[in-house]
Amino acid sequence: MIKETSRGMAVQILTRVEVEGAYANLLMQKTIARLSDARERQFVTLLVNGVLKHRLTLDYALRLHLSKPMSALPHEVRAILRIGAFQVLFVDKVPPAVAVNESVELAKSFPKFTGLVNVVLRKVLTKGWDIPWPDLKRDTVRYLSVRYSHPEWMIQRWLKRWGKDETEALCQTNNEPAPTWIRTNTLKISRQDLADLLIRDGITVELGERVPESIRIQNFGSLEKLEAFKAGLFTVQDESSQIIAHVVAPEAGQHVLDACSAPGGKTTHLAQMMNNEGVILAFDVHAHKLELIDQLAQRLGITCIETQLGDARDLPGIRLDSQQRVLVDAPCSGLGVLRRRADLRWRKAEQDLWDLPILQFAILERAASCVEVGGDLIYSTCTIEPEENFELVKKFRSAHPEFEAVNLADALPFELKDTRDIQQAAKGMLQLLPQRHGTDGFFLAKFHRRS
Repeated sequence: MIKETSRGMAVQILTRVEVEGAYANLLMQKTIARLSDARERQFVTLLVNGVLKHRLTLDYALRLHLSKPMSALPHEVRAILRIGAFQVLFVDKVPPAVAVNESVELAKSFPKFTGLVNVVLRKVLTKGWDIPWPDLKRDTVRYLSVRYSHPEWMIQRWLKRWGKDETEALCQTNNEPAPTWIRTNTLKISRQDLADLLIRDGITVELGERVPESIRIQNFGSLEKLEAFKAGLFTVQDESSQIIAHVVAPEAGQHVLDACSAPGGKTTHLAQMMNNEGVILAFDVHAHKLELIDQLAQRLGITCIETQLGDARDLPGIRLDSQQRVLVDAPCSGLGVLRRRADLRWRKAEQDLWDLPILQFAILERAASCVEVGGDLIYSTCTIEPEENFELVKKFRSAHPEFEAVNLADALPFELKDTRDIQQAAKGMLQLLPQRHGTDGFFLAKFHRRS
């Protein structure tokens, strides 16, 4: 039985992710809740996310010193080896000898493999990054895949689109720790007053430049224990995601439809923009996800959201031409948030990029039918793949000439500077890229329904 130390917890989480297909984020939240020390919680998070992101690189380094494939080892032993190698290769704050010794200690729960763990990790320590990588020029795909731990099919797609340098930059960004952004609940407090409160609690804050409600925070423990959180003064939401409510630009008293609303970050932001006046119909196909929206709205003091159970392809009960603003934050591959979802790169297949647009187009068509003449339709995803974004929007525009593009340069809460972005925005679309913009990968488009 693995000891329930911080490293032992990481082994347990990684094993369940690999064996059961458990979602790392959800499992980690439940597991680290048992730890009272914030530093231990952060260390478990570092180990789990680090191993999941760098798994391919770690396995490549470990296999150089193994006489058998990783698949021949027990899942727990694989996790122990990966955690040890991750600390040796990627974590400067942990002395390498400590990383090896602690891994050997964990391996004592599997006596048959204690010696193997000791020998292999000491060889990893000796070799360090002096590893015979695939040849960058002759086998660029394999090199980038192994060096930056991404599936080869992703690398191939990005190389065709952007070339080697930008693909490498994207992979590097995906492997960085994701920043934590919060959104000020302006129904209760100003951003500056919230920032001052957080600073008094010892949290490092940085005011966002793209969205007037956004704050980046560092050096915090459990956010749920903060009085500002309990009082509903903020919610966690990436800055790129906060942009969308400003593009929707709902007004107080309007009827707004959020077709794919869970877990409610964008929905509650729309309510803030409306000063909690009007009606927001928030749909989701899963009842338990609607409960999350209701809980968030209650904590933030929002009362204008009406959650509705239903498939966004049907939107049961919603009349044609009845909504002044309609948002479709569509289910997508999520390839824009790989640095935030450590296990996502291993869960996706290229086939998803052929299947998902069928669903996305069906949702967009039904949502479009609900927009009244003179109303606006907004489409967004957290992916960077053209099949789900530009190509889907092009198909929609061809089928629905009654919708005209809105110049996003006039709708965004910040100024565009890159010529490529300005040209996209003029056509009613914008693709934010991690390697260019420093944000999550995010796409949005806005259309106005004319008569």
